[in-house]
Amino acid sequence: MTSSGRAWVVPARLAAAATLALTTLLPMPCAGQVWSDRMLGIPGVRQDLPLVELLGPWIRNDPYSEHPERKIDALSLDSEHDLSTMRLLAQAFAESNATLMIRILEKDVVLLDSHGITLALPYNGRQRRLGGGVRGRVLEAGETLTIEMVASDGRQVDTFFREGEWLVRWTDIEPRGLPLLEVDTVYERPPFDPDALSADPVSAIRIVPPERRYGELLSGPVEIEPLIIDPRIVEVEFFLDDTSIRLVRKRPFRTRIRLAEPPRPQKLEVLAYGRDRAYLGRDEYLLNEVDRPFAVRIAAMSSFQADGNAAIRVAASLSLPRTATLEQVDFYRSDALVEAVRDFGREATAGAPRTIQVAAVIDGGLPDDFIRVVARLADGREREDAQLVHGADYQSEMDIQLAQFQVLVTDRDGNPVSGLSPEDFEIREPGGSRPAVALHTAFDVPLVLGLAIDSSDSMLPTWSRLKYIAQSFLATAVTPDDRAFLVDFDDTVRLVQPLTWDRPLLSERLDRLIPMGGTALNDGLLFSLLQYGSEPGRRALVVITDGADQHSRSSPEQSSEFAERLGLPIYFIELDNSRAGSSGAAALRRNRDRLRRIAEETGGRLFHLELHGDTRWWAEPIEQVFHQIEEDLRHQHVLTYYTDQARGTPVEPEIRVTRRGLRLRSAVPLPGID
Repeated sequence: MTSSGRAWVVPARLAAAATLALTTLLPMPCAGQVWSDRMLGIPGVRQDLPLVELLGPWIRNDPYSEHPERKIDALSLDSEHDLSTMRLLAQAFAESNATLMIRILEKDVVLLDSHGITLALPYNGRQRRLGGGVRGRVLEAGETLTIEMVASDGRQVDTFFREGEWLVRWTDIEPRGLPLLEVDTVYERPPFDPDALSADPVSAIRIVPPERRYGELLSGPVEIEPLIIDPRIVEVEFFLDDTSIRLVRKRPFRTRIRLAEPPRPQKLEVLAYGRDRAYLGRDEYLLNEVDRPFAVRIAAMSSFQADGNAAIRVAASLSLPRTATLEQVDFYRSDALVEAVRDFGREATAGAPRTIQVAAVIDGGLPDDFIRVVARLADGREREDAQLVHGADYQSEMDIQLAQFQVLVTDRDGNPVSGLSPEDFEIREPGGSRPAVALHTAFDVPLVLGLAIDSSDSMLPTWSRLKYIAQSFLATAVTPDDRAFLVDFDDTVRLVQPLTWDRPLLSERLDRLIPMGGTALNDGLLFSLLQYGSEPGRRALVVITDGADQHSRSSPEQSSEFAERLGLPIYFIELDNSRAGSSGAAALRRNRDRLRRIAEETGGRLFHLELHGDTRWWAEPIEQVFHQIEEDLRHQHVLTYYTDQARGTPVEPEIRVTRRGLRLRSAVPLPGID
């Protein structure tokens, strides 16, 4: 019997594990791990701190927990209004206590309930105002945790303690003028379910593609430095075209390999080992893998005499992606169809990326007639090119190479602009200027969006509102034609959701995250950038974090250099919470300067938000930040032009905006857009 008059009898055995629907609200451990109190502790926090036995995630065990609504009938209530009030209180409590996370954040006890609501109170017993007229304090913080919450309309006291493997919670709800409601809740650790993990929850090692310029093929000696995620890795073996070439035992496991000359596609593979050659993971990457966008260009026109009549021989050059099958090429003189070509041999079927030539003879016409060539793939996609007849005899055949750049143009105030045309851009390469072929808007080209979110302990006080706003951002920024992926990082990094069109799934995956652990910002940034690969389309990455790096295994230089090399716009949202300053103000300033440099180099932005005091006020500022990012994404354009550079030769044009009052904020080369 306890001092409050309650008796607690520990059940001999718990009932079956709680339902999978509830387990999805909690983070899962890495493959091969099981839940343990030591694993759930905070890095750097002594195990003799108060409450250490209570820390970590818990899930309600329904068979051994009292349901608050069922206890209402035993109360003496005078009116239907009182009964309705108590039922609402009981229902709200039942919904909020399905899961529980208890953490220590510096000098605060922090609780996160199943609604994502965060309660942070100093464990020295001082009272804290929580907004809305509510005050809270910790009455006891040792082997037992007792918390008191007081408002104008009542009081609630929660007491938590351990009994063996279970966490017991006694709750007294004391509404003003109404009877006391006592509820006992029993929690257990969430079960480990490997099937609930994503396809790639934790990658032990990832290959960082070697440095190369846009369009360049690699040959000869190149340097490779993988991203090491699993700290147990002590050896990395490198393979080239399935042949072992080197075993590296020294961090950061950087090595130099020699590629074929002349360049050709080659497979690079890495295997990671722990002590005693225990296998931990692998990754592979195809070097010099070339795909081409679907495009058509009139490569040559020449006039000649046929049976005494003027004629024009037209040669069209078609760029075909590896997955494409060419179905038909139509040749027009002005609006009249002259010839439809359907027989292309084996070159027309899907296989490798390639360029093929298709020719036709067209009767001579008036000088102001134009020649139009329309190519159609088996999946229905079409591309076309057109030129005036008087351009005949002024061209020679060439291998088509379409260059594509994602551009963002702003006005003098930095606001993104629309209503642009190809004529608003000047493109210069060595050897002369190049005319823009097309300027596609954000509505024409799908977006590949990445969201990387810091789920470390220090995010707890802001987590509930931040998660809701991030879910709203994904719901509006990702259109039905776009795709997005979700990465979270704390001590390590996880691909929570690979690229998908499914917005509800993204929201559900985001809802599973619960903050715990340290911060591996560099690893999270580099890992997120590696998810893009050669995915076609517009690109952007949003990174949400609140502090300096503490646990990355990659260097700041490695993530920074790869970010600047890849060039896609990165938007950093830095939440400056005074609780997150354990690494010191100087480290935070250095980190902010680095993030600002990366954002400026890639055409993104750094948003710095101060979150001191009551967190309710910052909901509007962070919503405005997401709105600005969304506006940038909506104003992205894709600029295309044909380059005379030989395939495999780096393409490095100078792109300028010619319209007065506008400036080019970013121009990022893109893989082929199919």
